[in-house]
Amino acid sequence: MARSTNGRNNILRSARDTFADKGFDGASIRDIAQTAGLSLSALYYYFPSKQEALYELVHTAYSWYIEHCQAVIADVDDDPVDQLAVAVRYLARYRMENVSVSTVLLRDTERLTGDNAVRVKELQREAREIMGDIVQTGIDAGTFRVNSAALATRAIHSICNSLSLWYRPTGDLTPDMIERDFTQYSLRILGIDPDEAELDRLLALPVNQAGMLDFIADTK
Repeated sequence: MARSTNGRNNILRSARDTFADKGFDGASIRDIAQTAGLSLSALYYYFPSKQEALYELVHTAYSWYIEHCQAVIADVDDDPVDQLAVAVRYLARYRMENVSVSTVLLRDTERLTGDNAVRVKELQREAREIMGDIVQTGIDAGTFRVNSAALATRAIHSICNSLSLWYRPTGDLTPDMIERDFTQYSLRILGIDPDEAELDRLLALPVNQAGMLDFIADTK
């Protein structure tokens, strides 16, 4: 009998919420089963261990991010400023729309072991290089004025990744405000200080909102 996609996604959502709340080390496989409303035997039908549930959650999240971020960048022209802007905006939105899973990704991914860790490290590298390649292209073209593409990329990622630590939708800062300021901060890191008109233009570039939705979606 084939495993139900909806059943798998129910467990992934439960793993996301459990790991975000308790951390990988503090969570148990029984906690995940209880959150999912399943018996342990039913959960084991999908994932044989807490480690496998974490791997599947992290793998799914990174794969989603890579696919949708690349699609967002493909929607604009080859100008590295435009590509950088939409990539930053997408990453910021992703973090704000997926605070729980972002917390797990940034805190618990290192708990993966063996082949799981190897496969996810490759996905992490691929995700990081999306922004890194844009930065390097901008440096090569003389558009961005920094010495190290790798260091500048890490700085930009650090700004956006911090959202999972402090952003809450009930706060005073709206996603639009954060998106605008983070775009400005990222370009300043790269030696560009856009004026208000340029920021308006960059914030008007298309970023597919479908890529912000919950990536653990049941099939219709």
